[in-house]
Amino acid sequence: MPEGREAVGWEKVLRFLVVNRLLDPGSEFHVHRQWFVDSAMEELLETDFAVAGKDRLYRCLDRVLQHKQDLFVWLKQKWADLFQADFEVLLYDLTSTYFEGEMERNPKAKRGYSRDQRPDCLQLVIALVVTPDGFPLAYEVMNGNTSERTTGMSGRS
Repeated sequence: MPEGREAVGWEKVLRFLVVNRLLDPGSEFHVHRQWFVDSAMEELLETDFAVAGKDRLYRCLDRVLQHKQDLFVWLKQKWADLFQADFEVLLYDLTSTYFEGEMERNPKAKRGYSRDQRPDCLQLVIALVVTPDGFPLAYEVMNGNTSERTTGMSGRS
């Protein structure tokens, strides 16, 4: 991730987010409000609270998104190298998550079949491909009204 004129480089922000995901996954807002303060990341990254700026965390995720496919390929190879993982059998599943707040500005948030029994709320559908060991290889966030029949994976083995 190319550096700009920012006080804290993107690499440090990304390292911070990765460590959080490994140790104590939570929302970026939680990371911003509490996790940084309760952690030793200030010392480990040799930086200050600017690394945990709420907008900075979200912008970093936006920058990483453009590298999503390359990241999946790299992670798959690392998983294979480190753990001799077998990718002959892959599992595919859909899940959904709903929003209780206003999501009108999110174009993917739609009403549809709610796996959470919340047809009153807007939702997103998340498609996930994992190994039998549960290692995620790929994901896709879909419109909340996406049905399994339309994902192209229904009935495949």
